[in-house]
Amino acid sequence: MQNRTLLSLVASALVGSAPALAQEQVPQSPTADQPSPTAQVPALPPQAPIDNAVPGKAPDRVPTPASPTSAVGTPFSVGSFLIYPELDTSWMYDSNVYFLSNDTRLSDRAWIFSPSIRAQSNWVKHELDFHASVDSTRYSTYTSENSNDFHLSTEGRYDFSADTNVYGGVHFAQEHEDRESPSARNGLTPTQYHQLRLYGGVFHQFGRVSVRVAGTAQQLVYNNVDFLSSSGAVNIINNSDRNRWQYTGGVRVGYEITPRVEPYIQVAFDRRRYESMLDDLGYERDSNGMRYLAGVRWNIPRVLKLDAFAGWLQQNYRDPRFVDVTAPVVGTALQWAPTDRTTVSAYLDRTVEETTVTSTPSPDVLLVSSSYLNTYASLGVDHRLTDKLTLRGTGSVSHVAYKGIPRSDDYYGATIGMVYQFHRNLFLDLSVTARRLNSGVPTESFNQYTVMARVAIPFSH
Repeated sequence: MQNRTLLSLVASALVGSAPALAQEQVPQSPTADQPSPTAQVPALPPQAPIDNAVPGKAPDRVPTPASPTSAVGTPFSVGSFLIYPELDTSWMYDSNVYFLSNDTRLSDRAWIFSPSIRAQSNWVKHELDFHASVDSTRYSTYTSENSNDFHLSTEGRYDFSADTNVYGGVHFAQEHEDRESPSARNGLTPTQYHQLRLYGGVFHQFGRVSVRVAGTAQQLVYNNVDFLSSSGAVNIINNSDRNRWQYTGGVRVGYEITPRVEPYIQVAFDRRRYESMLDDLGYERDSNGMRYLAGVRWNIPRVLKLDAFAGWLQQNYRDPRFVDVTAPVVGTALQWAPTDRTTVSAYLDRTVEETTVTSTPSPDVLLVSSSYLNTYASLGVDHRLTDKLTLRGTGSVSHVAYKGIPRSDDYYGATIGMVYQFHRNLFLDLSVTARRLNSGVPTESFNQYTVMARVAIPFSH
């Protein structure tokens, strides 16, 4: 999944996409990130991560493609659909494949092959989109880290009028956890999981007042993996006790003071239900949560898109041994175009994520964490130096506070890169990404950098 994130990063320089608050947060590489299905840690996202306050599409009433294409020419047409095929091939150098401490890290090179196709309806009303993509990664030396990920999705919108619509979608994916995740480092191979996400909602405008009600059901299913015990025997890590459904939903009410300024209030619930009543350590991990927000959206076409909010979140666990989570929330999603060649994006948010991390302060004491509170911020700048050359830089910081154990982690990341367009159907993307973890557990700290060269071929005519 790290590879998927890096590919998305480089693709972001080719296309712009507005941050979407009030959507379901999809597990992804410490994204997303678009954030993650386990203790996956945050990485540099290609755009503002997706808030899980209210699932479904953002209130701009337009479904967004699962993977934007960088094609410049005219897309292919099949009936009333526009077809966007793309073939990406990337070479990557990874200085720390297993995210180990500095004195033990192992480096390797990998090829990533990423074909994708998107079909988008070309209708006056309504919308229906389809998307399919594959990420196949092949390492030169540590072939146990090879992976095959795929994504399939469809989403649509039905317009009853200019002020009323319903929308929904389904997404299915096969992914894998990076070694960066504290929950996934001990397996002989990366932990593979499958994700099924269903969402739907309704939007209606009453004059200046808008109301949106939406809900999402998401299932995560993890595969078991082998691990090497201290005695040298090969045993199995049971991941079935991590399988779960997460149900989120809520309502958002906004009032347009002007066509550009809309304050809103938002209330959402979060229900997490595990398929196993007890995990392998005898803990019941089901929980119920709420999120209360008040914010404002400010939109100046082609110049500024801002969504700022503040509020409160809580997540209460059924097992009394777990520590419940309550915390204030302050967030921002910003896209600003100070010139016609420069785009600045920023993001700030806080979420509650599931984890299986434990702590052993003494040989006879085992502490189990229910979750962690992730406070994440990022800032990025894209500058089109010429009509063919684009430069970019992105930085992020994340504070991870584990609940129930004495551990907190700080993650730092930065990317610099460039994209050169040789032809409307040929792009070269070069980037360098640095990652650092300062962990409360010193043996978990690491440094890593990756160098990536990507050739993107978006087919068009």
